Amino acid sequence: MVNKNAYSAYRGFTLIELVMVLVLVGILSIAIIPRFASKNAFDARGYFDQSISMVRYAQKLAIAQRRDVFVNVTGNSMCLTYTIETTCGGATVANQVINPADQAWFVKTAPAGMIFTVASSFSFNALGQPSSSKVIRFTGDGVSTDITIESETGYVH
Repeated sequence: MVNKNAYSAYRGFTLIELVMVLVLVGILSIAIIPRFASKNAFDARGYFDQSISMVRYAQKLAIAQRRDVFVNVTGNSMCLTYTIETTCGGATVANQVINPADQAWFVKTAPAGMIFTVASSFSFNALGQPSSSKVIRFTGDGVSTDITIESETGYVH
């Protein structure tokens, strides 16, 4: 039979354990809460990831449909078309690449304060090769990141 007094002596946490948990929670809150207060960095990274996915989709679509697909980059937006466009607002319905997720034109606009530093347009041919080697620089929240498209293979990274 188990002694009730011996069992009750081992239940619960010690004061040292509780203090250590409070110290760790305090340290983590000091380090992590400021990141959640400003979501600009998360928005910038999310848009950057979407942009890479768009360029990769354009390459795969060009291979699948055996036709040129253009990636048009303006100041704060990127769009996909079947013809070269100077802005992402001027494409006709026949030239638009449709986004399979929502069946609308595949165009993404950057969140406030985030831009592409170089406006350009390039295409992928039926073999998935870009018309030229490209580096697309994206600037937002004080950080610049690049999307690189290799000239021979069309690899996007």
